[in-house]
Amino acid sequence: MIANSDQITHNKVDIFLDDKHGGDLSYAVRVNRKIKKWIDLSTGINPNAYNDFNIDKTVYSHLPSGNQLAELMSIARGYYNLNQEIKICAYQGAQGVINILPNIVNKNIHDTIQILTPTYTEHYRVWNDHGFKIRLVTNIENELDPSIPFVLVNPNNPDGKLFQPKYLEELWERIRKAGGFLILDESFMDGTPDMSLRFDNCRDNVIVIRSFGKFFGLPGLRLGFVYGDNHYINKISSLVGPWPISSSSLLIARKAMLDTVWISATITDLKMKSTALSNFLHDQKLKTVGDCYFFKTIELDRASQMHKALANHGIWTRIFNYNQKWLRMGLTKNKFEFEYLANTIMDIL
Repeated sequence: MIANSDQITHNKVDIFLDDKHGGDLSYAVRVNRKIKKWIDLSTGINPNAYNDFNIDKTVYSHLPSGNQLAELMSIARGYYNLNQEIKICAYQGAQGVINILPNIVNKNIHDTIQILTPTYTEHYRVWNDHGFKIRLVTNIENELDPSIPFVLVNPNNPDGKLFQPKYLEELWERIRKAGGFLILDESFMDGTPDMSLRFDNCRDNVIVIRSFGKFFGLPGLRLGFVYGDNHYINKISSLVGPWPISSSSLLIARKAMLDTVWISATITDLKMKSTALSNFLHDQKLKTVGDCYFFKTIELDRASQMHKALANHGIWTRIFNYNQKWLRMGLTKNKFEFEYLANTIMDIL
């Protein structure tokens, strides 16, 4: 059964459009101006960034060459376990890709976009800004119309819900047969690469968005990738132009994505820190929703009060306008920060 829009009236797009992002400590300062040094847990970005690189200043004097870009795309295919025939494009962060998505969809054919809700608020904003109707889906099995383009974030942000590859395979097949289009945002997938939708061969009717900055801890590079259906990736490539990323981003990404020792150690470290945080929260009888290595979202009646109390101890977390029972926190950088977080939460409780 597919629900019509009247059956989903409890979901309003507007409530998602003015939600504040994490990572901006100017908001933290407004809560407590006395704090001089913050532990920022509001983003879900790897706190231990890749740093095994040196950039020669002369790199800024040259545009990235076509051969350099082609080499990076080949390296990215290897990193994401893609067949080398799969079309892939780099751009200015996953957010940059999200911003241009409405330009690749023919509005005369599809004037409505479905979004699994709740999720990353920029997905609502970009489609809304381009005049698309937005249909909010809270239950895929009961509410999804597979003939209408569908945005799915996996692992989901902010609740951390993770869909299994077998389920994604079945969902894509259902959408493909109905003539729909799946937009799969895997920005937080690098910690669990085996859970990604596989691309042993080319797939129609799907594109996948990936973030470089979250796993490698380098969001300031503004680098992301998108791959999938040749038709749509060709459109995106045309829109981003001949120099979609900077020379420095290209060189750092090339080195980082080939550093298998660092990648393997970082996945292990993220898993260990994530498990430690989950266990601590469970011990404190704090309920978590979903399961993502990069962050944990707690569900509690006094989320706003917990957020402010943590801020008064120099710990900045994330709360949400559309669900006032949720508080999200990323991973701490080291043992000292984790112990400080744990002791602060126990004191507050």
